[in-house]
Amino acid sequence: MKDSEKTLLIVLAGIAVIVLSFLYVMKPNWEETQALKAECTQLQDRLTLLQQKEARRDEYLAGIEEYEAAFQEEMEHFAPDLNQEVTIMFLEGIKDNNEFDISSLGLGAPEQFYTLGNAGADTALVTDPAAAGADPAAAGADPAAAAADPAAAGADPTVATTENNTYECYRASFPITYSGSYESLKDVIRYVNEYEDRMTINSIDIAYAADAELYSGNIEMKIYSIQGPDRPETSMELNEIETGAENIFKGEGGSGSSSATEGMTKYDENDGAAIESSYDFYAMLNAASSDVSAKVVGQNGAGKEASVISNSDNDVTTLTFDFYEKDGKNYCKYTLGGSVSYEAEVTSAEDIKLLLQSSARKNDDDKVGLKVTIRNTTKLPVYVKVAGDDSVSPRVNVVSKSGAVKVY
Repeated sequence: MKDSEKTLLIVLAGIAVIVLSFLYVMKPNWEETQALKAECTQLQDRLTLLQQKEARRDEYLAGIEEYEAAFQEEMEHFAPDLNQEVTIMFLEGIKDNNEFDISSLGLGAPEQFYTLGNAGADTALVTDPAAAGADPAAAGADPAAAAADPAAAGADPTVATTENNTYECYRASFPITYSGSYESLKDVIRYVNEYEDRMTINSIDIAYAADAELYSGNIEMKIYSIQGPDRPETSMELNEIETGAENIFKGEGGSGSSSATEGMTKYDENDGAAIESSYDFYAMLNAASSDVSAKVVGQNGAGKEASVISNSDNDVTTLTFDFYEKDGKNYCKYTLGGSVSYEAEVTSAEDIKLLLQSSARKNDDDKVGLKVTIRNTTKLPVYVKVAGDDSVSPRVNVVSKSGAVKVY
């Protein structure tokens, strides 16, 4: 082999050694060095950011305290649960402060509609960097004692930790059927809006009986609560609230209370069917397309034609029956649509029977219906029978009753 060829082979071998050294030794070291430099740059940037935040530590802590106080203040506007005591206290407030009768009440099941906070996260607000990696057990701290009193375990009280910082938000529907004066209705709306726990009025309808200056209808409310581990259930003493026969939903005297209708079983057989053939007053509902009036109200008996009032409006109309005593006699005043009324003397001496005779609807355009209010202040019981009503879309809705009144 020539010397030139040997020299060339030596040069090529040297180049190969250099290339292999670069690929397998120098390049990995260089790449590792670049990665460390990039990591150092990131850590340096984070250190700078943390140092800037540390310089404003007191400001941040003051902000945390301020916003925590504001948060807790807002939380106080919501009940910690939706138990019965909350409902009873709310209704007790209506009863004590307003001339307002609640004839029926619905309590909807609570439903969860929102989760407030970091759901399911194990989070920690660390305000002392040194405490971030501390191990209470390694320092001889008792974890149980630390949970009870952070200061007792030697922990920094400015370090706040929590396993679950979530609050579950619930709401429940709260529909009522009411009657009362205009002023009492306004007072109740104001009472709801200013109630200590969060409550809203979703809808309200009002029917006005001009002769009695009485308003009646339905109110649908929603009550809200926020539940969490640091919000214990409501504990209320209800010893001073009337229970039993004195129904708080009906006010003094029991507007439709159990005491008012106690023992009223005379027509219970066949669900009051006997009233259909023997009654003192009546209201009849017919389809708007029929040949007779859609709504006819009157007193039963021969020669009572003058007692009949009616209208043929294809809509839902209010009908009020007031049974009362005057000059030693009992009377019934019925008012249709808040404008047309008639007063008739009650001739029965034992009880008063009212028949609400309805009928099936003809089609979707048949809107005839009645919202009936019955008030009884006489010593006689009033028995009411609703007969022949549409099974799918009833025409008759007894929205309010007070006194000794029983509806079949």
